[in-house]
Amino acid sequence: MTDYQAKQLGALVQRARHKKGLSRFALAERTGFDDSWLLRLEQGQYASPNPVHLARLAEVLDIDVAAIDRVSHDHLANSLPSTRIYLRSTQKLSPEAIDEVEAAVAAISAKDARRRAQGGRR
Repeated sequence: MTDYQAKQLGALVQRARHKKGLSRFALAERTGFDDSWLLRLEQGQYASPNPVHLARLAEVLDIDVAAIDRVSHDHLANSLPSTRIYLRSTQKLSPEAIDEVEAAVAAISAKDARRRAQGGRR
């Protein structure tokens, strides 16, 4: 990620934090991240921030991960391991079990897409 992209990402996070009415310290409490890390991120000092941290920030601040990828030119998407690799390495699941997880996620994703297409949750 370029310096410009890092600054754009920091501004995006800061805007989302302000929109939620959170101080950096409150956000640090909610995420478990150090407030000085958050400050440096908001100032655009990280060219390659931890993608797991970015995903957690997106969740807490209601940031669309696509917005993070737009400003960072796909840093998040390109940095995260595939579901298969993640499950194999962290959960020590067999290939068959991973197939089941992927099928379940696909079914849930399809259900969620239908729900969103209908205009909300039911």
